[in-house]
Amino acid sequence: MRLLAKGCGWMSNFLRALPLAYVIVFECHGCALEAETVDFVRDVQPLLKVRCQRCHSATTRKGGLDLSTSAGLLRGSESGRVLVPGKPSESRLWEVLHEGEMPPPGNQALTESQVELLERWIAQGATLGDTPPNRETSLNQHDVLPILLLRCVTCHGRQKQEGGLDLRSRAAMLKGGESGPALVAGDAEASLLIQKIRDQQMPPREKLASYSIKPVEASELERLIQWIEQGAAEVEVSADVANGAPDAMVNEGDRQFWAFQSPQRPDLPAEDVAGTTAPGVPVLHNPVDRFVQRRLAERGLRLAPRADRLTLLRRAHFDLLGLPPSASLVQAVAAADDPLAYERWIDRLLASPHYGERWGQYWLDLAGYADSEGVQHSDPVRPHAFRYRDYVIRAFNSDKAYSRFLLEQIAGDELADYETSAVIDDVIYDNLVATGFLRMAADGTFAGITGFVPNRLDVIDDQLRILTASVMGLTVRCARCHSHKFDPIPQRDYYRLVALLKPAFDENDWLKPISGGNGQAAGKARYLPYVTTKERTAWESTERQLSEQIDALRAAIKEKSGADSFQKEAEAKIKNLEEQRRPQPMVRALWDRGQPSPTYLLQRGDYLRPGHLVGPGIPSVLTSDQTPFNPEPPWKGASKTGNRLALARWLTRGDHPLSARVMVNRVWKHHFGRGIVATLDDFGAAGARPTHPELLDWLAVEFVESGWSVKHLHRLLMTSATYQQDSAVVREHQLRDPDNRWLSRMSLRRMEAEVLRDSLLAMSDKLDRRAFGPADEIESREDGLVTSRAQSGGYRRSVYVLKRRTKRLTILDNFDRPRMSPNCVDRTVSTVAPQALHLMNNKMVHQLSLSLADRLISEAGASASAQIQSLYLIAVGRPPDNAELGALTDSLVALRGQWETHLFQNAKASDAEKVEPDAHRFALGNLVHAMMNSAAFLYID
Repeated sequence: MRLLAKGCGWMSNFLRALPLAYVIVFECHGCALEAETVDFVRDVQPLLKVRCQRCHSATTRKGGLDLSTSAGLLRGSESGRVLVPGKPSESRLWEVLHEGEMPPPGNQALTESQVELLERWIAQGATLGDTPPNRETSLNQHDVLPILLLRCVTCHGRQKQEGGLDLRSRAAMLKGGESGPALVAGDAEASLLIQKIRDQQMPPREKLASYSIKPVEASELERLIQWIEQGAAEVEVSADVANGAPDAMVNEGDRQFWAFQSPQRPDLPAEDVAGTTAPGVPVLHNPVDRFVQRRLAERGLRLAPRADRLTLLRRAHFDLLGLPPSASLVQAVAAADDPLAYERWIDRLLASPHYGERWGQYWLDLAGYADSEGVQHSDPVRPHAFRYRDYVIRAFNSDKAYSRFLLEQIAGDELADYETSAVIDDVIYDNLVATGFLRMAADGTFAGITGFVPNRLDVIDDQLRILTASVMGLTVRCARCHSHKFDPIPQRDYYRLVALLKPAFDENDWLKPISGGNGQAAGKARYLPYVTTKERTAWESTERQLSEQIDALRAAIKEKSGADSFQKEAEAKIKNLEEQRRPQPMVRALWDRGQPSPTYLLQRGDYLRPGHLVGPGIPSVLTSDQTPFNPEPPWKGASKTGNRLALARWLTRGDHPLSARVMVNRVWKHHFGRGIVATLDDFGAAGARPTHPELLDWLAVEFVESGWSVKHLHRLLMTSATYQQDSAVVREHQLRDPDNRWLSRMSLRRMEAEVLRDSLLAMSDKLDRRAFGPADEIESREDGLVTSRAQSGGYRRSVYVLKRRTKRLTILDNFDRPRMSPNCVDRTVSTVAPQALHLMNNKMVHQLSLSLADRLISEAGASASAQIQSLYLIAVGRPPDNAELGALTDSLVALRGQWETHLFQNAKASDAEKVEPDAHRFALGNLVHAMMNSAAFLYID
C-alpha cells in the first residue's frame, strides 16, 4: 500500500490540477459560445415573438414598430431605425431592452442572457436571414424633397422663384430655370443643383439669417448625390391616412375608454332621492340636483340649505357679469317677496352686454389671446388682434350656437367665398375674424433669428395644443416626438393633424405674422383686407378727404413759395392731417392657401429626421377604421382644400365623444369651482375620472339637443338647488366631503384678477363701460408698476386693456392672471404676500378708495350711518348688521378725530375751515380701503 501510494503521486497532482482544468475547459467553451453565430430565425425571432409581439406585430404596431418580420425590423419605428448593424449601443432595440424600458411594467422582462443574445446578434451584423440589413437603399423623391423644402424653396418655391427655378418637384428640377436644368438624372456631377451646393453658392451665405435658413449639411448633400446617381427616381408613394383597413396602432379595446364613447342620455334618478328632506332644501325638480343628491346620499350627505337672496344675487352677478350688483338692485331684491324673482334675475343678467365680456374672457384664455407676438424682447404689438376679442364677446352675448362658434373659428375662411363677394357683410367678416382663434400662439417668426423651420413648427405645435386641449380635452401634443405614453394617440395621428393644418400653416411656405419688427400689419403677411364693406368704405372716404386736403395745401405752398409764414402754417396743417391717417383696416386671420407641401412624420420630433409621408386625418381612437377622413373643397372651383372645414364639422357632430362634454365641463367648473372632470384639458387615461359621469353625459346630450346653447346651460345650472346652496361648512362636510368633490355645499371662491380690478373701478365710479375697439394702452411707472392709461370716461374693463406679453398690468399679474404659454385652460389661484401688499399700499387703490368715499358722501348725505350702510350695499352686496354698523361707526369717529388732529397741525390758518370735511373724507376713505382689503369683498360666497 505504501508503494501504491508512493507510485500514485501523479494522482494527487492530477487531482490538484483538476479544478484549474475545469475552469479552462469551461471558459474555452464560453468563448466558443460567444464566437458562435447567432441566427435570426433560430435564436432571435422566437424570442421577439414571445416577449415583444403582443404590442409590436403586423396587426398591432405600437409606436409604428413591427418585430414579427425582417421587413418590420428594417423599417423601424416612428422614431426611426431600431437596428444599427454592428453597433448594439446605437441600436434602439437593444437600448430599451438593456435599460429595462421594454417590455412595459406588468410584462415579463427579458433575462440577462436573452438581452446578451440580442447584443451579440447586433454586434455580429444583425443578419436577417436572406435579407441583408445594410444593403444600399433605393431612394425616391421623398428622400430628398424634405432637404430641398428645408434649404431651398424659400427662394425657389411657391412665393418666389429666383432665376425662374422651382425646386419643389422632380419635373420642375428637370425643367430648370434661366441657367438650365437643375439636375441631370444619373449624373450628379453634371447637375447644377449639386454644383451650386458644393461650391457653397447656394443657399447664398449673405441671405441665410434674413431668410431663416441654414446651409446644406454634408449628409444631406450625399443623399442628394445618391438620389441623382440612382436616376432621380420618382415613385408613387401613398400617404399614411385612414383608408378603411384595420388600424394596427389603435384597436377597438382602446376605443372603449369612457371619454372616447359618444355620450348617451342616462335615466334621471327619482325625485325622492334619499336624504333630500332636510329643512331649507327644495324638492329636486332640476335634473342636476337628482344626480348630485344620489352621489351625496351614497356618502350619507344631502344638499345644504338654500343661501339667502342677497348672497345668491351677488353670486349670480359675479358669475355672469364679473361686476358687483348695484346698491339700488340690492335694496330692491332685499325688499322683494317674489318666488320667481331669482329666475328673472338670471334672465336679465344673461341679456346684459357685460355677460359676453365676462364669459368671453374665459374663451380668450383658452385661445391664448394676446395683443403682442412675444418670443423676442421687442414683443411687437398685434394691431388687429382686438377684432377677434370683440368677435368672441359678441358671440357669447348673442348666444351663438357653440357648434357654429367652433365652425367659424376653425374654418371660417372655408364657409363663404369672400374673395369674389361683392359685399363683405357682418357674417363673412365674422367668419374671417373668427379664424384668429388659430393665430393667437406666440409667434416670433417675424424676425429672421427666430423664424427658422423649428420655430415655425413650434408655432404650429402651440396652435395644435390650443385647439386640441380647449376643444377636445386631449393632450395630443404629447405625441409630437413619440406615441402618447398614456392615451392611444400614435405619433402618426399628431402628424395627420399637422397635415390637416398644412394648407394654412406650411412651415415650408411660411407667411410672417407681421412685416418687420414694428408691429404694423403686412398685406402680404398673415392679414386679410376683408373688413366689412361699410368699414372699408368709411376708411376710404376718410383717406380720400385727407389726401385732398393735403394735396391742396401742398399746391398752395408751391404757389406761395416766398411766403415763409404761410408755408410753416401749411406744413403744420399737413402734419396734423397726416397724423389723422389710419392704417388700412385688416383682419388677423388664418386661411387655406391650397397646394401644401408634403407632411412627413418627424422621428423623435426632429425636423432633420423626416420619416414617412403622412396625410391629413383625425385621431384614430375617436373614429372607426371604416371612416376615412375625406375633405372636399368647400365650394365648386375653390382652391381651398376643405381640410379644416371637415375637421370642424366632425368636431361639431352631435355624437362626438368629447366636444360637448369638454364645454359642459368647463361651464360647470366656472360655476362650481371644480370640473366634473377636474383636469379640464385631459379627458384621457392620465386625467381625472368624472365625479358624476352620468350627470356629465346627461348635460352633454342636453347641451347638444338645446341647439348648443351656452345660455341654456347657464340657466339649467344656476336654477338648480345645487348651485343655490349655502357655503357654510359643517362637521359632516369636513368628515365626508372635505374637498367638496361631491357638492355638499357651495364653494367659496376668490375674485379673479379681472373681476377684482373691474369691481374696484365700478364701485368707485371710475369704470368706463364702452365696449369693443382697439385695446387701451398701458404704461410703466417709474417704480416699475404697470397700469392702464385712463380714458376720458375713466378706465375700461380689463378685457379691453392691451395684453402685452412682456408688460402686464401689475394688479392682474399679482392676482394670478395667467401668462399665455401658449394658452390657459385652468387658472391657478394663489395666496401670496404681493396680493395683500398691492391692495394695502398701491397708490391707485388708495385713490379709488377716496373716489368711493366721495361717492358715498354724495349719494348718502352727511350721515355717517347712511354712508356705512351704502358702503356695505356697494362693496359686499348686503346691509351691515347692527354689530357691524356700530363697530364701523365707532371706527369712523376715531379715524376722523385722528385726521382732524393731523390736518390742524399742518394746515394754514386760511384752510382751517376745510379741516373737518377733509378729515371726514379721509377717514371714510380709510374705512373704504379696509373694506377693499376684506375677505367679505374679495370672496364670492
